[in-house]
Formats: sequence, C-alpha cells, structure tokens
Amino acid sequence: MSNSPWHFPRTEFAERVMQSFISGGSTALTLFAPRRTGKTQFLVHDLAPAAEKRKCTVVYASFWQTADTPVATLTHAIEGAIKTPNFWRRTQNALTGLKPKIRIAPMGIGGEIDLSRVPKQDDQKDPLLTLDDMIGQLPANYEAPLVLMLDEVQGLAAPEHLAFVAALRTSLDKRRETVRTIFTGSSMDGLRAMFSNRQAPFFHFGSNIELPQLGEEFVRHVLAAHKAATTREVPFEPAMAFFTQVDRSPFIMRNVLERMALYPDDDFETAASKVRQELAERQGFPALWSGLNPLAQAVLVEIVQGEMSLTSKDARSRMADATGEEDVSPGRVSGAIRTLGRKHVIHKIDDSWTLQDPDFGRYISALIAPES
Repeated sequence: MSNSPWHFPRTEFAERVMQSFISGGSTALTLFAPRRTGKTQFLVHDLAPAAEKRKCTVVYASFWQTADTPVATLTHAIEGAIKTPNFWRRTQNALTGLKPKIRIAPMGIGGEIDLSRVPKQDDQKDPLLTLDDMIGQLPANYEAPLVLMLDEVQGLAAPEHLAFVAALRTSLDKRRETVRTIFTGSSMDGLRAMFSNRQAPFFHFGSNIELPQLGEEFVRHVLAAHKAATTREVPFEPAMAFFTQVDRSPFIMRNVLERMALYPDDDFETAASKVRQELAERQGFPALWSGLNPLAQAVLVEIVQGEMSLTSKDARSRMADATGEEDVSPGRVSGAIRTLGRKHVIHKIDDSWTLQDPDFGRYISALIAPES
C-alpha cells in the first residue's frame, strides 16, 4: 500500500470491487476511464491491497507501453508473482531493481518500466501454452481467488493479437471458479472491439463498471499534502474550479502543485496556465491539430462545443463557414468522422462522438475561445 501523502485512497470503491469478486458472482469486470484519471493508481495502490488483505494472489500487467508483445508482458508479470507473491514488495523490487529505461514520475503520479529485456520463452513450447501453465501455477481458490489486473487493454483488439486474446479467454474460462479479472482501458472504441464485437473472443465476458470521479475531498487532500510539503497554502475555491475544468484529472492537478513547489513565485493560476501549455506541447497537440484538414478541424470544434448531430443542416452550415466552402455534404462529414476515428482522435460513447483525450478537447477550446 502506498505511504505517499499525495495518494488519495479510493478504499470504498476497491472494497466494492472485491465484494463483487468474492461474493457478488462477478468473474470479470471492465473499467473504462480516460487517461490520466487515476486508473493505474487505483489498481496498484487501492485494489491490490484490498485483494491481498483477503489473501488473494495479485498480478498486474499494463499493455500501454508493450501492446506489441502481450504474451511477454503477461508472462513477465506472472513470473514476478510466482517468485515474489507479495504484490507491494514485488512492485517495489521492480522499481528499484530494474536498470534499463526506468522513469518514476514525481509525486507518485505514475511510472514506466521497459520490458524489452524480458527473456524469450523456450522455442520448444508454444508461449501461449506456457502462459496457460503459469496461470495455473498461481495460488487460487474460491475464497481467495487469483486477481488479474490487466491495464490499458484496448490495443489487444488489433487483429494480430487475436491468438493471444483467444488463448487468454480459454485460460480464464477454465478457471472461472478461482480467477477474477479486471480489464481497464482509456479507449471506448478499443474496449468495444474487445468486449462488444460478436466475433471477438471476449464478447460479453465481463460487466462494465465506471471509475468514480474524484471530488472535493481529493482536492482538499492534495492541498493539505502540498501545504505540509511546502508550507504554502493554496485557496480551495480556485483549485476546485480548475479541477472541474480539467475533468477532475488528478494527474493535471498534481502537476500544478508540483510546479508551484518548484517555482515558489508562481501562484495557482499562473502554474495552472503554464502546466496546460506544457502538457499540450508534450502531448503533441499543436502538431496533431495542424496536421488535420480544415473539415476535420471543424468537426472537432463541433464536438467540443457539444453538437450531437454532426451531419445536421445547422452543423454543416457552420462547418462550411469554418472551411470557407459554400456547402459541406453529410457524406464528407461522415468521412471526416471515420478518419478521426481511425486516427484514435475521437470515439463514440452512449451514441455521441467525443474526444478520446479530454486534454486535446481543452486545447481546442482554448484555440477557439477568442473567436467565440
């Protein structure tokens, strides 16, 4: 369990998930939330301790950085669980014992570990069969099941990973009584392809759950941690207003407070403005925006401004004005939407198009603000 004063525990939600796993009949859950909203923090620092408190074996594997090698990623995670059953000790060992390409983000925001040196499996045996055997070696029973936490799985929907996904489904099906799995993703299209496509191996495999949004308690918690670390007090009202503006992203909020700690002359508003600019540059938003054609840009503006019917006459009239054209046909708008979807810029949630990365939406809102 994290001892960092910056970590805001979601203990109640973790307990509800474990209750669902242990006595609620759930064998698999799918959790969607945009990036930088605390999914990984919840899994590692809240759900894993709650599972271990119930004597469960816990395996965490993230496919964000290693989507091209899912077998090696999961095998590596299971090897760690076999060698060091205690999840938190295993996590600490990973962060201190691996030398290549390790980066720990400040204030406990997150981190990444390069898995490029994971040893290859014996060529004499199919790696998928080896993976199945390894899952079977992990301690698990009905009262204390194995808890698999598979983070950022949307990339596994790609056709080249079909064999891995099918083999994993088979492994989990064989152990429904003793294995519980939570899948997370930040792309609704990817999760839909994984779990809602009738042709997909994981079709209707797990129930959907939502990561509860953080609120006032979180803001007061991190402001208190900031004051304890720096002796500087940040007013609650502007901090809460900013937190709401950035869709309650703990990552961005902590970045602002980190900047204030590094640059004492910056007040909250100055630090917040600079952090947003830095994040936009770091994530390549200016290049992404400039690389889109005028119609695609106009479609994104409509989405950001809340337009639900993108092919309506009024929406197409505004797009025509924005692009300098006399008319924009519904077919061209639909084509632009498909292109933006293929580029993973937008996805559909509850029958409405929205940006996959809310930060990019905020970047667009800032661009068009002077014109509104």
